[in-house]
Amino acid sequence: MKVLSLRFSKACSSYEEWAIPQRYCAQRLRSLAKIEGTALDVGCGTGFASEGLEKVLGVDIAIGMLKLYKGRFGRAVLGDIHRLPFKDGSFDWVISSFALHWTHINRSIPELIRVCKGNLLCALPVEGSLPQFGFPFPKVEDIEEVLLKEKVRIKSFFLEEVPIPFRGWDLVRFFHYTGSSYNPHFNGDIISKKRIEDMIKAIDKAFFKVLFFLCEVRK
Repeated sequence: MKVLSLRFSKACSSYEEWAIPQRYCAQRLRSLAKIEGTALDVGCGTGFASEGLEKVLGVDIAIGMLKLYKGRFGRAVLGDIHRLPFKDGSFDWVISSFALHWTHINRSIPELIRVCKGNLLCALPVEGSLPQFGFPFPKVEDIEEVLLKEKVRIKSFFLEEVPIPFRGWDLVRFFHYTGSSYNPHFNGDIISKKRIEDMIKAIDKAFFKVLFFLCEVRK
């Protein structure tokens, strides 16, 4: 998780200019329900999913992102999604947009449910996103399996193809300037410029396949 923390912190000043699909997904996610009461934004970043919420607290692993978030929303906590520093049932709503795909979902999703006493609202890219890059996005069926094991009632669960409006080297810049260029598929190997060029030339249309879901948590 340290490599992600460093990359996202470094990208905090450029994130909002480049994170166009991430912003759209956060807005789409908030449109699924009327969020009232206390809310926790997990993997909050600069706060796309927190916009318009009154009683919201952000948690993230990237200090740079948290500084921006705190300046806008007033409350932010440094924390790991796999071990959230909150008591059971602390929040009416738990929200997470574009963060769960960086985690072990069999640990992170139950942790979100643990601190929630009302509704869980999430969006994340899944398998089928950017297949040319080989990123190990989670499978829809694996996410559904985790949810079915927990005490939740699934109220909404659907996929949407979200375009990434960049091509060529701008697509590479998109990953760099949003802090999301880390790919565990390459195991830290240095990728040659030629290999990157070959990958981006093979991409006719870049998109995320995004899973949105809303669950009622039953305590």
